[in-house]
Amino acid sequence: MSKIEEIDPRVKAYLYNIGYHRWSRVHAKLNRTWTMTSNIAESLNAVTKYVRASTDYIHTVLDDVRRYILDELPCPHALAALRHRDESSEQYCSPYYTRENLLRTYEIPVNSLHDESKWNVPQHISEEVVNPPTGGKRHPGRPQK
Repeated sequence: MSKIEEIDPRVKAYLYNIGYHRWSRVHAKLNRTWTMTSNIAESLNAVTKYVRASTDYIHTVLDDVRRYILDELPCPHALAALRHRDESSEQYCSPYYTRENLLRTYEIPVNSLHDESKWNVPQHISEEVVNPPTGGKRHPGRPQK
């Protein structure tokens, strides 16, 4: 307080008049440190800590959705939602996964290949030489400029 009095004695009197509870964090009744911090990252972390805990669940749901987009088979949470709405999951599956299409897959017989010496390969194809790609392996990491 002596340093404040050297600068301006009116400030010292003002601070004594308003009381300790108004000008000192030590005597404050609530914790303001995480809202008045100079580091904005700490404030954001305090607000988003509950949301960050649910990101693992979001990633699993997104993986299921990506799998549905690729395979066209509904994921477990989509099937549960369809059951809840009393809808059939068959209309949301690709027609490739129906029983009829599965049976049609095996209608045409697939014969095994004979010995390579018995293959009927045209002359111009058997004389063609296919070399592996040139240039070797690509180096790991980001290419240099």
